[in-house]
Amino acid sequence: MNDMKTKVLVGVLISLLLMTLPVLPAAASGSVNESETANLPDSANLSDSTGVSDSAVSSDIMLSILGNANEDGTIDMKDAEYTESIILGSGNQTQFADATGDNSINMLDVTKIELINLGKAKDLTLVDGVGRQVSVKLPVKNIIPTDYRTTETLLALGTGDMIVGVDRAFHERMAEFGLLDLPEVAMHGQSVDYEMVLTLEPDIVLLPLWQAENADDIARNLPNTAVVIMGLASQKSIDSDLTTMGFVLGKEKEVNKLINWMQGYENLINERTKDLKSEDMPIFYYEYMSGSEEKWWVITPDDPSAGQLAERAGGRNIATGLVGTSVEVDPEWVIEKNPDFMFADLMKGFDSGPGKTEDDMKNLLAKVLSGRPGFEKVNAVKNSKVYLVDRDIVGGPRWVIGNIYFAKCMHPELFEDIKPEEIHKEYLKKFHDLEVAGTWAYPLPE
Repeated sequence: MNDMKTKVLVGVLISLLLMTLPVLPAAASGSVNESETANLPDSANLSDSTGVSDSAVSSDIMLSILGNANEDGTIDMKDAEYTESIILGSGNQTQFADATGDNSINMLDVTKIELINLGKAKDLTLVDGVGRQVSVKLPVKNIIPTDYRTTETLLALGTGDMIVGVDRAFHERMAEFGLLDLPEVAMHGQSVDYEMVLTLEPDIVLLPLWQAENADDIARNLPNTAVVIMGLASQKSIDSDLTTMGFVLGKEKEVNKLINWMQGYENLINERTKDLKSEDMPIFYYEYMSGSEEKWWVITPDDPSAGQLAERAGGRNIATGLVGTSVEVDPEWVIEKNPDFMFADLMKGFDSGPGKTEDDMKNLLAKVLSGRPGFEKVNAVKNSKVYLVDRDIVGGPRWVIGNIYFAKCMHPELFEDIKPEEIHKEYLKKFHDLEVAGTWAYPLPE
């Protein structure tokens, strides 16, 4: 035990020496005094705990970086102290206590944590969205997101000057966000142009979750580049993955502001729907528009983005129990289930989004409903409860907008004071300084 105490004392002396080193402009935890809360209506009747300050986000959000020994939302001296307690035998070993990644908890880990905390670390190791440990050199200057919704999320953090390449889908679907002069290095997370990427010399290349099985192969083709899988487009993983990337990029304040905004509206929905009983929840059919009139795909609750948020809006999905995230079904199956509401998920190629009018969407709705014999008997069609929803407002940071849209469609009496289209405008202005005309959902619930 005396040897252990001696090692800890040596670690303290090393820490004092570290204080004399120059500070690098690397990832560092910054405290924030002001509070940025979602623009919630006065009639929300939520408790004071609904809003989350910029410097403190939900406790169930994980910062997945080696050195986060006490598993909170940042790396600071508390992590160094906790690691020392592990060395002395009074603390339990945690997933991220091994800051150096050498499979041993010792004073080198304490030193590494202190370097990270002081902004003097030359690198750190993160655990990405599929559990891969990836070393990242600091400071991060250039990044390449290979999926357009990941790019949107990064832009919401103010990283436009760090992005040096995008995927083709970003230019096609999200031209309103700019970056039109940047080279295209992939297509929706796939077909990565290795030669172009290496020419651009990014510190990090970000891949979407569905590229997990190809991540190691892509990394082998991009030596000296951190290839990271992150779920920045998925409602299920966005908060924790945002927290991790925000720390790595030195954008903690911006991340907390964005998460706070999303959580404010998420809490509003949860508060207003929490007392609904099963019989108060209408059944709905959520269709993935494949672009083929011969195939019908239903989105299940297992879908990490669209399926999750629709399920959390006070309704019951007729696809509950089906295996997969989207499943091909027969029209007769939908007619037999007789849903109260129908939602059509609009992907690329449909007349929705920037520049589209309500007349465009009205014509599209008529087209969607045409050629479906027997659907005139379905409650959703009979009662004019069929809605079109652009996928861009159910993925990435905008997932909460789609969530509110679903909730208001199914429970207008609970959300009379909420206008999803105004929340969308708020997001675009608050996080992108944009005012964009268009129609992302139709019809708007009354």
